[in-house]
Amino acid sequence: MTPAATTRDWITLAALVVTWGSSFAMTKIAVASIDPAWVMALRLLVGGVFLAVIVTLTRRQWPRNKRLWTWFAGLGLIGHAIPFFLISWGTQFISSGLSGVLMGSIPLFVIVLAHIFLPDEKLTRMKSLGFVTGFIGLMIVLGPEKLLRFEGQGMALVGELAILIACICYAVHSLLARRIPFQGPLEQAAAVCLTGGLMGLIFAVLYAPHGLSHATPLAYLCVLGLGIVPTATATLLVYAIVRSAGVSFVAYSNYLVPVYALGLGAVVLGETLTASVGFGLLLILAGIAASRMRSRKAAVPVEEKSSS
Repeated sequence: MTPAATTRDWITLAALVVTWGSSFAMTKIAVASIDPAWVMALRLLVGGVFLAVIVTLTRRQWPRNKRLWTWFAGLGLIGHAIPFFLISWGTQFISSGLSGVLMGSIPLFVIVLAHIFLPDEKLTRMKSLGFVTGFIGLMIVLGPEKLLRFEGQGMALVGELAILIACICYAVHSLLARRIPFQGPLEQAAAVCLTGGLMGLIFAVLYAPHGLSHATPLAYLCVLGLGIVPTATATLLVYAIVRSAGVSFVAYSNYLVPVYALGLGAVVLGETLTASVGFGLLLILAGIAASRMRSRKAAVPVEEKSSS
């Protein structure tokens, strides 16, 4: 049975949307003068160090089990280092709108994998309807014309495949985060970012040894922001909510982040919001509501069914 989401889970989801929604502008500025491999490595290291300082100041105990650190390294690789690099690299060859469409596939990957590997998050008709409705809403928000921009050849195709692979990595990471035998989200987030950052640093040195030669002070500030907000803070929020409400619930953030980004642009930059954005948001929210519905049969307590 899908875990029930509490008010705290909804607040955490909203915070997650805000933190992830802040990454687009900073990433765009950072990759203009820093190689994507170094953006990936540095944001992870910044996030890891930031969280490690909090772990130390709060006198929490670092896990000493080697098996746990293997889990952390795996999560850092599959959920951070690989997708961060692939998305930064792939967006060089396709439009940001098409990137948003491709990233919208993450929840669809999540519900399929969760159905296969997580016994308590089986795919139901309402959940399927909810996610499909949410995806349609996302397409309306981003603009249906983005679907016509897919390329079937050249570097554009390679960029599209890179982002899709990153989406699959995010989906797998969500499932692994649910199964990891560890209960401390802060320590886990710190360890994952640190191990991912170290692996990313090795890759960046080998892949782009001169990737920082043209870096500007503004780019470094953006990397710092990326490390603290959409990396460290978002990772902590993901690990806190995935155990409480499930991976499917976390996946909704991928539908809501583009809506938040458009709303932020309207407030901060004075950009115009069209009616399609509002209609798309309504569909996304309707999809979330539908997928969280439970059948009357599932809602009956075990004791009540056994006594009847």
